[in-house]
Amino acid sequence: MNRRHFVLAASCIAATIGLTAPGLAQGYPDRPVTLVVPFSPGGGTDLLARLVSSKLETALGAPVVVDNRPGASGAVAGAYVKTQPADGYTLLFGTSSTNAISPVLHEDKMGDMLTGLDPVSLIANSALILVVPASSPITDLKGYVEASKERPLTYGTFGVGSTPHLLGTLFASKAGADMIHVPYKGSAPAVADVTGGHTDSSFLTVTALTASLQDDAMRGLAVAAAGRLPQFPNIPTFAEEGYDSLDDAGWFGIFAPAGVPAEIRAQVSKAVRSVLDQPEAQDEFAKLGVTAQGSSPEELEKKRDASVALVRHILATTDIDISK
Repeated sequence: MNRRHFVLAASCIAATIGLTAPGLAQGYPDRPVTLVVPFSPGGGTDLLARLVSSKLETALGAPVVVDNRPGASGAVAGAYVKTQPADGYTLLFGTSSTNAISPVLHEDKMGDMLTGLDPVSLIANSALILVVPASSPITDLKGYVEASKERPLTYGTFGVGSTPHLLGTLFASKAGADMIHVPYKGSAPAVADVTGGHTDSSFLTVTALTASLQDDAMRGLAVAAAGRLPQFPNIPTFAEEGYDSLDDAGWFGIFAPAGVPAEIRAQVSKAVRSVLDQPEAQDEFAKLGVTAQGSSPEELEKKRDASVALVRHILATTDIDISK
């Protein structure tokens, strides 16, 4: 090879290297990024996604547009995102329900949500609280379990196969409590019935219960979370009361179509963490009833896999009925 051919070959190699994934990540994003939300506008997940998108715009230096695609427990949004180019310009704002629970409960229809989407970053953790009416004679979790052995206690949730339903079933199994699940079409009617004493208890999100707890319309017995909540420091965790495996109450995270370069996923993850580390963002998230927490793609993958394993454990070891 003469010197002229050597220089030409070297130039071609350099140009090729410039087109590899690291080079793409350096130029990403150079146009708007779409954040697909699997729920309708105006709901809690949508509000959280819009808060995240507005902050990510600054961190990424490009517009982040929310695209609501509700339907089929997240399958509609997931199916859409999976078919998009693996370039990082279409992302899914997923939840533990859409990306862990439903794919296990409906594996025939949604199983590919676990393989067709790659984790990018955790966004937030949510918590659940077991509550009773303020008029109830039950004052703590031990008393709740004892009362359930005298007569079955009803507990309301926002639906069959929901996180509260799954964790409520797991708690009943661990405690030997006799509990009857009462599913509602949403949190509002479940809150109304437990406040009015029509159900013995309810197992719902912090967002759904905050106003009633602050007004002393109901009493919190235990919280399903990694630690006590700043809003309700007097409510112990289930773990404190001797019941483990009840701290994975729910989470939100960003996913990408399978095959998006690792460098791009890492870049989005870094942007998310830079945003969520800000005290202002943490306060805004707290007002929505969740705890802000970013992560690496690997950390979100580990969390998702743990949620999947927990759901499979509940299905295998309890008598939960998800047929209704």
